Amino acid sequence: MKHKLYNGEVELYFDPTLHIYTVNNDIVYGVTSIVGILNKPALMYWAVNKAVEYIDNNLKVGTTVDEINKADLLKEAKYAHRKHKETAGDVGTIIHNWLEKYIKATISKQAPPEPPVNKDIRAGVETVLGWVTREKVTFVSSERIVYSRKYKYAGTLDAEVRIDGKLAVIDFKSSSGIYPEHFLQTSAYVKALEEETGNKYDYTKIILIPKNGGEPAYADNENIDLYFKSFLGCLENYKRIRWEKTMKIEKKKMLINSSLNGEH
Repeated sequence: MKHKLYNGEVELYFDPTLHIYTVNNDIVYGVTSIVGILNKPALMYWAVNKAVEYIDNNLKVGTTVDEINKADLLKEAKYAHRKHKETAGDVGTIIHNWLEKYIKATISKQAPPEPPVNKDIRAGVETVLGWVTREKVTFVSSERIVYSRKYKYAGTLDAEVRIDGKLAVIDFKSSSGIYPEHFLQTSAYVKALEEETGNKYDYTKIILIPKNGGEPAYADNENIDLYFKSFLGCLENYKRIRWEKTMKIEKKKMLINSSLNGEH
C-alpha cells in the first residue's frame, strides 16, 4: 500500500503481510522492531510460570508416570506459554481490529460495526467504549502511518485523539502489563507526527485491554522527549545489530564462493 506523506513529498510503501516499510525502494526500520531489541526479563519468568502451571494441572499425585508419559508432559509444558500466548493473542487481535473499525466509522460518521458475539471480546470492547464515553474522546485518526525523514524510521499508530482540548497518541495493548517500551514506541510516533505536521502533542496514553472483562488499565506519559531519547538509543543499537547480521551473511557468502571456486 502506498502512502503519501509530508504534503506528497514522501511516498512510503507498506507491505502488511511482511510488515515492511520502504521509501524510495529503501527499507525503513519499523518502530516496533526497533523497540523489540530491549531486554524483557519478565517474559522469561512468565514462560517458566506457565510451564510450572501446566505440570501442576496435569501431573496428578499418586498416578504412575512412565517414560512416554513423562516425555509428553515435559514437551507440552515446554510449549505451554506459546499456546497461552496464541489464544490470548487471538482475543487481543480481534478486539484491536474491532476498535479500528469502530474508530474509522466514528471519524467518517458512519454506522459502527456490529458488537462482537464472543463474551470475552465483547466485554473488552465495552470497557474501552465506556472510557470513550466518560472521557468524551474525539478521534482524529486511526491506524495512521508515520515516518521520520530525520531519523529514517516508520510505524503505524493506533489512534490520535483529543480529550479536553489536548492532542494525544493512543496505543491499545493486550499484553500482560504496561511496560516502559510502550512509551518509547508512542514517543517515536509523536515525534514523527510533529516532524510532518508541525502539531504539538500533549501526551501519549497506553490502554491495556482486559481479555476477560474488567476495567482496562491506563497509563499516560507527558515526558515524551525523555522516552524519545531512549528510543533513539534503541534505533542506533538496532542499526548496529542489523549491520552485524549483514556482515555475517556476506562473510558466509564469501566462504561458500571461495569453497566452490576451489580457493583455500
